[in-house]
Amino acid sequence: MSALPRLPRPRRREAGRASTLLVACLLLALLAGAAGYGLGLHSAALDLRVDAQRRLDSYASALSSELQRYGYLPSVIVLSSTIHEVLRHPHDPAAVGDANAFLEAANRNAGTAAIYVLDTQGLTLAASNWNTPVSFVGANLAFRPYFREAMRGRAGRFYGIGTVSDVPGLYFSQPVRLHGSIVGVVAAKVDLDKVAMPWQSGPDPVLVVDDHGVVFLSSVPAWRFRSLQHLSASVRSRLEQTRQYSAAGPLQDLDLRHAGMAAGAELYKLPRGAASPTGLSGRDTYMLTRTQVPGTDWLIASLSDLRAAQRSAARSALAGVALAGLLEALTLYLVQRRRAQRERLDARLALEQAYGELETRVHVRTAALTRVNQALQREIDQRQRAQEALRSTMEELVQAGKMAALGQMAAGIAHELNQPLTALHTLSDNAVVLIDKQRLDEARANLGSISRLVQRMASITGELKSFARKAPQQWQPGRCAEAIEAAVSLLRQRLQREGIELQLRLPAEQPPVACDEVRLQQVVLNLLVNAADALQGTRSRRIDITLEFDPPGAARRRSARLRVADSGCGIPEHLLERLFEPFFTTKPQGVGLGLGLSIAQRIVREAGGELRARNRDGAGAEFEICLPVFESHVS
Repeated sequence: MSALPRLPRPRRREAGRASTLLVACLLLALLAGAAGYGLGLHSAALDLRVDAQRRLDSYASALSSELQRYGYLPSVIVLSSTIHEVLRHPHDPAAVGDANAFLEAANRNAGTAAIYVLDTQGLTLAASNWNTPVSFVGANLAFRPYFREAMRGRAGRFYGIGTVSDVPGLYFSQPVRLHGSIVGVVAAKVDLDKVAMPWQSGPDPVLVVDDHGVVFLSSVPAWRFRSLQHLSASVRSRLEQTRQYSAAGPLQDLDLRHAGMAAGAELYKLPRGAASPTGLSGRDTYMLTRTQVPGTDWLIASLSDLRAAQRSAARSALAGVALAGLLEALTLYLVQRRRAQRERLDARLALEQAYGELETRVHVRTAALTRVNQALQREIDQRQRAQEALRSTMEELVQAGKMAALGQMAAGIAHELNQPLTALHTLSDNAVVLIDKQRLDEARANLGSISRLVQRMASITGELKSFARKAPQQWQPGRCAEAIEAAVSLLRQRLQREGIELQLRLPAEQPPVACDEVRLQQVVLNLLVNAADALQGTRSRRIDITLEFDPPGAARRRSARLRVADSGCGIPEHLLERLFEPFFTTKPQGVGLGLGLSIAQRIVREAGGELRARNRDGAGAEFEICLPVFESHVS
């Protein structure tokens, strides 16, 4: 019986090298896929984190605005003589009844949950809900932190569940002072559950956490009054003393499970059975993003679903494997080519005999390379189309961000419309009186002023449409004198009523400036209102309006300088640099939004001018508007 044939040694060595090369190629493809997945996950997670952080900053700003909106209320209530009377005579039924009626009306107008007055022992003397089943009258709230903070002479703020009503809310407090001594506390409760927050329609679940780590606001109701972290015994003791969340029962942990890091952000898995109407599931991984709420020790956080980022990372991994395969195919081709050259040198004598076979082999390899190159070209075309789609998407995102800014302009538009509405109210009342007295010419003049004010309001609201378009605004030349006279006419009655002397210095020659009269009137009116406000409580009450023009040929381009000066106390030097910041104001809390000067400066700058503020050498402040003179060139 003959022995089995054995493979020649060279063939066995070649088979071993092929196996080794195949294993190496597979390992390289796996490494490329792992690297692509890691890089893709990091990039997608970073984009997810940036988007979530942008939304959180917007949510935090909205929440801070709501806090500022209600925070001023107790400081206004403490000024009421009705509150002072009930604190001086707490046992007088008439004083208590007047205080209850006053607080009930104030609560109804402000839209708060409750407003109440406490004496220095924490006993509630009067409340807006005095005639309801959950009346605060008679309740002792001395254990509440907002009461203790007010008794120290500072404004207080505290979020908790009511011990009388069992309804959560945000409490604001202010001390009541008489003759320099604290005689009581005014507190206001706001139901934040009834305040519309932008995260209620957001894509990710949002939660607001206090300084103890307890969730008190959330877009997922089941998470409220649960803690993000385990509460220590000392913290639980403090919460029991203040009864902050006692009505909610024992505080339980939310039990988020840490699942690693991605793009510098923490990843968590929800506890099993935490499914909610938002689609959250304990099987998926979420990115936790957080930020501070301005002016508070609260944190606002969101959980972003990581599944989209994982899918993007999987696509990157496939791309990495495909690229590794392409490189391996090219490497194998080069190796095979070098081997063919070596074989041709070794078999030169047999080249003519093997010519046909060699030509066939080269043709097959060339066809394979052609197919690989075609596949590579198709992939390049696909990448170019993806880049074009990405560029188009980015342009749409820029426009969407511009449209989102319209929401933030709403406060400024309301501020600009408030003054014309006040003037419309005054002029319409005067027109009724003049018609009753048969002074028809004066009434007709008032109606004409009303028509112009309505046109001005339509012009102001038209700025929203101009802002939404991509085309730049078209400025029309205007006359300074007409804008000044229109603004003065709106304030003339107030100036006369408050005994303010107005001095106008207008030159005879007044070329048009590069700013239309409606916007210029808006700027001048804002400066006049600020000047009149600055004269409150002063002896000398005077406003000077001066208009000057550069002489022809005196400069490269002529300018108009309009100055509005008052005889008030001036502006503190350390506040001059912040005057034109949005929402910054030197007026008392609750008076104005601090947007007037910011909007005026934007109008002047868009016309190519500049608005500056300074203190005069004598007394008072002076605002100067510099605008380029409109010069038409006729060929």
